[in-house]
Amino acid sequence: MDRIRTIRNVSFTVCALLLAGVIYAQQEEQGAPTIHPGRKDKTRSELLNELTLRDAVVVLETAREAHDRFKSEYLDAERLIKQNIIAQKDLDDAWSEYNQAQQALKQAEILLERTKLGFLDNATHITIMEAKKYNDPNGRRMLDLVLKNTSNLALAESALGLTASKSQLQSEWQSPEQIQALLNIENIIVSIVGNSSSIGKPYERIIPVLPYGNEERLQFVLLTDVEEAGIKLKYLTEERLESIFLEKESLQKIPRIVASQFALEGSLGSGVGYALDLEMLVTSVRNFSVAVTNVPPQIPCTFVEGGSRITSVHFSEDVSKHNVMLSAAIPEKLDAGMIDKRIDFQAWITTTAQLDQINKLRRKYEPELIPVQDLDAIEAARVDLTLIPRGTGRLEILVNNVYVEIKPDQEVVDFRADLRNDGTVTLFNVTPEITSQPLDWTAHVDPNLIEKLEPDEKRRVTIHLTPPAQEGVGEYQAELEARGQSGDQVIEAAYKRLTVKINAKTNMMATLGLAAGLFVLITGIVFMGVRLSRR
Repeated sequence: MDRIRTIRNVSFTVCALLLAGVIYAQQEEQGAPTIHPGRKDKTRSELLNELTLRDAVVVLETAREAHDRFKSEYLDAERLIKQNIIAQKDLDDAWSEYNQAQQALKQAEILLERTKLGFLDNATHITIMEAKKYNDPNGRRMLDLVLKNTSNLALAESALGLTASKSQLQSEWQSPEQIQALLNIENIIVSIVGNSSSIGKPYERIIPVLPYGNEERLQFVLLTDVEEAGIKLKYLTEERLESIFLEKESLQKIPRIVASQFALEGSLGSGVGYALDLEMLVTSVRNFSVAVTNVPPQIPCTFVEGGSRITSVHFSEDVSKHNVMLSAAIPEKLDAGMIDKRIDFQAWITTTAQLDQINKLRRKYEPELIPVQDLDAIEAARVDLTLIPRGTGRLEILVNNVYVEIKPDQEVVDFRADLRNDGTVTLFNVTPEITSQPLDWTAHVDPNLIEKLEPDEKRRVTIHLTPPAQEGVGEYQAELEARGQSGDQVIEAAYKRLTVKINAKTNMMATLGLAAGLFVLITGIVFMGVRLSRR
């Protein structure tokens, strides 16, 4: 039995080799290059794809030949076991080999199809056609992105074997229409990034399908102003990040002006600054003037950029943004009606014609404010600002005499002082008081509360200091302080130090005796001097 099987296997092997030779000769004949007029040579990618495809075809043919051989052996074994020529074990072995050959053939077919489809990765591509930034009518920074499916159809057709002659190895879906459909890209995720962070809103846009040769336009809101951005694409098994310079599109008729802080407070004699961002996307040079309206003449305003005063700005394709500081100087002396009051005014970016309109309105309504409805009629870039001049609160203590001498038996020492409002705002609840007084001394200020003290107003107070009984000789000091309120601020005056000197008691008898002795002494000296001079 083994001898018969060996002879049969050898016969099958010879037949398989002859069959393979015939098939190979046919493939070589069919695959022989035919020169056609106007046909270009194959590219390197096409040749590599063709070699990979041939390798998969060889694997498939080998698996198919083995399948046919083991199938024939299994059918022969079935016939022989019916004749009781071979044992059941031989039939089982033939079935096992045939089953393995079937699995190998299926795997080879899948490998061939997977190899063909794998060529599509090199042929599939998305091109960024446009990336333009601009400002919409609402002042938002926008980004328009245009993507196109620019997959290489010729490369895909070459990779899938359509350029070769008809073959039984070609799949049913390998028609030109089917291959073009395979180049449709599905589930494309697009996001705008800068420094690894998303700077576009929505943070992700999904394109369900982008057919071959078609374009898709996406719109994002830019969360920050950038000159270049990263376009992140995720599709199939690929993830790309393309860094591109954003093209500027001129859709604006007027510039965009934004104030980071539009309402400020400032003390008298100081200045405040409004940081303004001026922006306009243009493709040619355009010049604009800067101006303010409804600012009181007492408060001068200037526009500053880069440390220099400016009266105009220009925009071009290279210069689309200006960082300008609007400075307002509040004088030390301001009309009382403006202090702590809201002053609403406007900052403008205008053309020459629009600036003439503003100047006409100024002359028309001067010295009154220009009505808002007249300002709204001017189609220029403008931002509304607010200034609140805050008065300064200052309190001063005036004392003519801060040094007093008293006798030991004097009971009360009086000092007189004036409290003066040296600021520009009214002070309330002004309270004078004695601090750091000597031990066991009592102090009293009359009055101890001044409810209201107007600017430049002066009020007299009396300080009563009472030393304890039998206080020793020496100098004693106390401090006079005063504080008041201006809104939620506490205004304090510089303290004044008051000094009281207690002198020792005088003995009259001793003083008279000392004076008499001194008189006698002087008289004696004079008398002796006269006698000596006569000799």
